[in-house]
Amino acid sequence: MRTNIFMSYSRRELGFVDDLVNHLEEKEHNVWLDYRSLVPGKPWEEQIYQGIKNANVILLVVSKASMASENVEMEWKRVLDQKKRVILLVFEAVDLPAELEKFEWVDFRGNYKTALMELDRQLQTSEQEGHSAPETGFKVPLVVWGAFALSVIVAVMSIGALWTLFIPFFLFTLPYRILKRNFKYLYVEAALIMLPLALYLTTQFTADDNTFFITDIFTLPSILVVIALLFVLRSAGMQRWGKPEAIRPYSAGRHALKYPDMKSVSFFIEHASQDRVVAAEMADTFKAHGHLEAKDPKSAEAVFTLVSAFKGDSEVDCEKQVVYPVIVQSNNKVSRQISRVQWLDFRLGVKKLDAVAKLLSEPNMLLRALCIRPMGDQIVLPATILYLTYFIALLAVICIGSWFPYIIQYFPDVVENPGLDIPMMLLIFSLILFGVIAYFMGRQLLARKGFAASLGGLLFGMLLLGVIIYWQTAIDSSVLSILDLEEDSFGISSYYPTYFYLIGNLVMAVYLFINRADLKRWFPARKG
Repeated sequence: MRTNIFMSYSRRELGFVDDLVNHLEEKEHNVWLDYRSLVPGKPWEEQIYQGIKNANVILLVVSKASMASENVEMEWKRVLDQKKRVILLVFEAVDLPAELEKFEWVDFRGNYKTALMELDRQLQTSEQEGHSAPETGFKVPLVVWGAFALSVIVAVMSIGALWTLFIPFFLFTLPYRILKRNFKYLYVEAALIMLPLALYLTTQFTADDNTFFITDIFTLPSILVVIALLFVLRSAGMQRWGKPEAIRPYSAGRHALKYPDMKSVSFFIEHASQDRVVAAEMADTFKAHGHLEAKDPKSAEAVFTLVSAFKGDSEVDCEKQVVYPVIVQSNNKVSRQISRVQWLDFRLGVKKLDAVAKLLSEPNMLLRALCIRPMGDQIVLPATILYLTYFIALLAVICIGSWFPYIIQYFPDVVENPGLDIPMMLLIFSLILFGVIAYFMGRQLLARKGFAASLGGLLFGMLLLGVIIYWQTAIDSSVLSILDLEEDSFGISSYYPTYFYLIGNLVMAVYLFINRADLKRWFPARKG
């Protein structure tokens, strides 16, 4: 039986809702979902009320966030006024308002497929459940417990990488954050990838006879645990479970597109001055397809608002004009009006501009084919910037970790050789300085603000790190000279950082040159 369904929910459960709606549409139900159904340029409140009016069934996702949402409350109260059928979808057990306790429900806290079958059954009938929905008790899907168990192992292992600071910072609290659904997926993924290497370097702290044992117990199994946890975190169940910041990026336009007959549309691209490289590329593509650039946003038929760290709102009223938010950088401080509609997502790179231009005259087709759910809290980066950030972090892990066994070996000799105290203090200072510079380079690169958010600043920062590595090698030579030693008995403290820096920078330079367009778009344009 084909049913008209209205979805009422909180954006904190977007992963669950999106997957559920896909299932309902596969069952050939008509689903009204705000970010898929709101038409740009028309009052949203009227559209929401019309969606409720046309619905046979209201599916209300019950969670802590939805029960605290004023928008959701407005929707279900409107539903009660119209005496519509309501089915509660229990995502989290919370205290329900008295008005909602009488409605039928489906418990989605356990097996997802079983819950879908129960929902399908209820949608095929008009029966009402004779008992109240669960309001207490903690129950989560099995896949969440699997992720929790693996994350506990990883959390314990991360203690062995305590010297890196950022790895245990993101992994030690991961079990708790998985249950709370609010871990930062991108940072956790980076910490997991680097954990085995950090643990290997940690084994260098031990005596020779224990090195194999610690390597066998921690380093090698950590690779298997990391792979398993990454696989589980990317599973469909965890994508439904996590809040927007805890799930993988969602991509649109995965199906073949059918283009309408071309019609000229006047457009305007509003943007911060720092994003004018992307704006110019969009404008050139649209004009190449016969569209006309308007002089101001109010006179344009379609307004594109570039969302980034430098801009989070539109100058026009999204309920009176057709506005397409275009997210070029994650921003969790966007305005309420542009968070209500679907976005064009350029966080992974500026792509499919030709397709956007061909669909510009048909807003509904453009929204359905190329736009995504609004997810400003989610951290997503172009591959070029992601790998560059990973390289800087990995460089810090190797260049700092490689010197720890050296310090442990020679620091006791300071008592017998007073001349070692200054070199050893300088070496420790250089490690701290290296870590601080690498940290701020990565942070500024991600934020697109600061000296590292420019080509010149990035090159200067990498050169500065190289100077520190050379300085550390000079300190190493002075220490060996004081001790009358010909070479470093560990053999890694000088070699690993030097060769990884030289080879890594060479590979990264080639990669960045090939993908220089992404780098140019990411670095904020100079004001002028």
